[in-house]
Amino acid sequence: MKKIFLFLLIALSINSFGQNKIAKTITIPFELLGSGHILIKAKVNNIEGSFIFDTGAGLNLMTKKFADKVTNLKKTDNFYTGHRATGEAIVCDLWDTETLEIGSFISKGQKFTTIDMEFPVDGLISLLPFRGTPITIDYKNKVLVLETEKSLKELAKTGTSFPIQISEEGEKTLGISTYIKVNDKLTLQMNLDSGAGFNVFRFSSRYMEKLGVDPAKVEKKQIASDFKPTEGNNYYFTSLDKISIPSADKIKAIDFKATFIEGLIYEAIGSINWLGDKITIDIQKKNMIINN
Repeated sequence: MKKIFLFLLIALSINSFGQNKIAKTITIPFELLGSGHILIKAKVNNIEGSFIFDTGAGLNLMTKKFADKVTNLKKTDNFYTGHRATGEAIVCDLWDTETLEIGSFISKGQKFTTIDMEFPVDGLISLLPFRGTPITIDYKNKVLVLETEKSLKELAKTGTSFPIQISEEGEKTLGISTYIKVNDKLTLQMNLDSGAGFNVFRFSSRYMEKLGVDPAKVEKKQIASDFKPTEGNNYYFTSLDKISIPSADKIKAIDFKATFIEGLIYEAIGSINWLGDKITIDIQKKNMIINN
């Protein structure tokens, strides 16, 4: 994997849990991988690593290999039982960190889980550090921008806004979703997952019949779980005509490849790049703004 360039240091922000005011916008360059994943540099307790920025991760994660380098990690008495999109349960111990630094953005008291697997990166950064700070993913300029109240208002003037739903459990996890229209027939809730990469659209198999997809006439494959090889799901590969945002129909994807999965725990889950080139996520206001 290519090395990531250095971060721009624009303004210093210390963001403890619940605080959300920053005086200036903070710009953080990222590397956009060929798969569509967003790779950023981050420091955990002053130890630097490469992390995927993943709006669908739910919680922050470090590989054990990276965590072994980090001093002053404090294991808590807490754990979280999460589920992958395909249903497998994963029990995660939780660790407290002193600081998480992403460019000039500093967040204190972030929780991480660890996993003992070989990853090409050092872990995942979820939306948790940005619970109180609106963040923009700018795919064209390959930067993340932490927004001020002023810059957020300017984005709202020129962009298209629509509501998002926030899912969180015990202040341990944080995810986002929104309602979509599929083939102008079904209104489903889609989990918005930048960690899926580019142009990934997955739907529960229960909607195949309603969308006119015959499981006997499309490609079918059973795929084993990466975490539990003895478990797996049936995947059905096809294409659909249209996906759009009901309240903003000009935001859409046409004639796209789609996958239906038996046992998917969401109605739908997919990439976010199809929404636009510049995507602003405002957790506090439960809003998303798209500028192109």
